[in-house]
Amino acid sequence: MREVVLPLNTEFMGPLAADSHRLTPLPFVFLLGNHSSGKSSFINYILQKRVQETGVAPTDDGFTIIAPGLRDEDKDGPSLIGDPDFGFSELRSFGPGLMNRVHLKIRSGMGIDDLMLIDSPGMIDSPTDSISYVGAGRGRRDRGYDFEAVTRWYAERADVILLFFDPDKPGTTGETLSVLTNSLAGMDHKLHIILNKVDQFKKIHDFARAYGSLCWNLSKVIPRKDLPRIYTMYTPVTNQASRFMDQNREVTPFNHSDPQMSWVSSLKDLESTREDVIQQVKRAPARRVDNVVTQLYDSARLVKMHMAISEVVRQDYLSLRRKTVGAAVAVGLTGNLVSLAALYLVPALWGFSATVSGSSLAGAAGMYLYGNHSLQQKASEMSSEEYLDAIFKHVYAKELQAGDEFALSLWTRVRVSLTSAIKTVGPAGLPRVSSRDIKKLDIILEEKVPELRRLAAPLV
Repeated sequence: MREVVLPLNTEFMGPLAADSHRLTPLPFVFLLGNHSSGKSSFINYILQKRVQETGVAPTDDGFTIIAPGLRDEDKDGPSLIGDPDFGFSELRSFGPGLMNRVHLKIRSGMGIDDLMLIDSPGMIDSPTDSISYVGAGRGRRDRGYDFEAVTRWYAERADVILLFFDPDKPGTTGETLSVLTNSLAGMDHKLHIILNKVDQFKKIHDFARAYGSLCWNLSKVIPRKDLPRIYTMYTPVTNQASRFMDQNREVTPFNHSDPQMSWVSSLKDLESTREDVIQQVKRAPARRVDNVVTQLYDSARLVKMHMAISEVVRQDYLSLRRKTVGAAVAVGLTGNLVSLAALYLVPALWGFSATVSGSSLAGAAGMYLYGNHSLQQKASEMSSEEYLDAIFKHVYAKELQAGDEFALSLWTRVRVSLTSAIKTVGPAGLPRVSSRDIKKLDIILEEKVPELRRLAAPLV
């Protein structure tokens, strides 16, 4: 990673952050969801301890990092980010708006002692921007920092990601859809989607409607033919968080004569689904090894895609520039050749020859100026999404025809970095990509990653 991928990423102004290879000391699980989706309740349940405040209204507007320790201790954002041993120092780059909204809770006697849990602020729609959910900087206006970028930072380093939805808002909040589109692209291998609080449904018809609504909304932002598994579960509300059964709920036995009661009694069946989610959380330490290899693979493919599209853009621009300059030179040269020929054949026509020569030079200059103006317009056009999407579809036509959905998720991330690079240095300023550079990445993808997979298989 540090020897090949990151240097190439830097040289070609790629999509990877300079610190993307760094890991936190402990594996961690990242929890996302709207403000009433039950993240905090699930955290308390799995830790067998009341660590997070719970409620219907938003209870936290920041990121809470929960880590095991010998004694209870709290740290604010500046203290946490300023301590390099915790592995969150890079969050400083997101500014004070984020630093003041990060909190560390070290707790003893928890049910889990080999990983961290990171709770995130509930995702909601801005009152002034509730319709449009795609757009850079939206989170910055709402929260004082770039929420999507920070979410991306955590998601890239997380070993397991849990995305919670609740019955009231099954995937309909604008910020949630935006995060799925921009922050969680390419995270399918560690993302688990959960429809929580299903015990709130009184009828199975209501459950089916909410589940269908969630699937419909997810299908609009997840570029896959088949949606990933959606876990349907609920978290028991208990007086003692250490107990795993709900002592406040009396589950009525199955009653064939009352369809509504059959749904209530079937909640027992959802306990196995909840245990599946808990097992995914507990597998985070084992998944870290696999995630490191996956990160190497994803990073190499990201940089390779960035370089491939970048080189096509550069070559297209240079080709157009050569045609523009060539056309101007051809006009000037042709006119002067005619002038010289006329002067040679009929010396008395020196005035005519001079006129032709001057006119051709003027025409060449005018053509060059017009062509240069067209080049500037073309350069601006080359940073547009429409142009870059067309290049991507052309270069990766075989992959798209084969249904390579991963290529689409990678392109979502590459397009941002490539657009920035083109706007910064212009198409002609993009570094030239050599076949040797591409070969370095191919060796990683085709040889090194499979070898690492085989070595890591017994550990996962």
